[in-house]
Amino acid sequence: MKSILAILLLMLAVASCKTTEANYRTAYEKAVAGRDSLTALDQTIYGAHRRNMGSREIAVGDDTVEIKIQRVKITEGGGGINEWLRTYSVVVGQFKQAFNARSMRERLVDAGYPRAFVVETAEPYYYVLLSSYSTPAEAVEAIKSIPSDFPVAMKSPLPFILKN
Repeated sequence: MKSILAILLLMLAVASCKTTEANYRTAYEKAVAGRDSLTALDQTIYGAHRRNMGSREIAVGDDTVEIKIQRVKITEGGGGINEWLRTYSVVVGQFKQAFNARSMRERLVDAGYPRAFVVETAEPYYYVLLSSYSTPAEAVEAIKSIPSDFPVAMKSPLPFILKN
């Protein structure tokens, strides 16, 4: 009698764990709601400063270049010192995670770019700078001199000039 009761309880337990279309639908809707709230969070926190980043076009010699404007500071452990950060910087990487920015910076140093360093915005959002200059003309020349076989992959809008 006990064994029959145990078998019935086991069958009931197995049947109640069965996945149904309703269970799938509930889980899917919960995942979508979570994803939407993360997107909203991303748009309000991580994207706020980048969306509000100013930009303007300036004439540099015969060229017209876009300069993005954003306040940044040296990232602790990012390989830079305050004296290296000038007004116009060449940005070759942008990341939400400091670890990723530092990793890219290390690859650049290993590839022969010892003055590469990491800065951050107030969010924080991290930029890897190849170099930093006092004038926009110097920054434009630096971008033009980036070789086609640059050691890290860059997708648009990289590289760009950032004015601090």
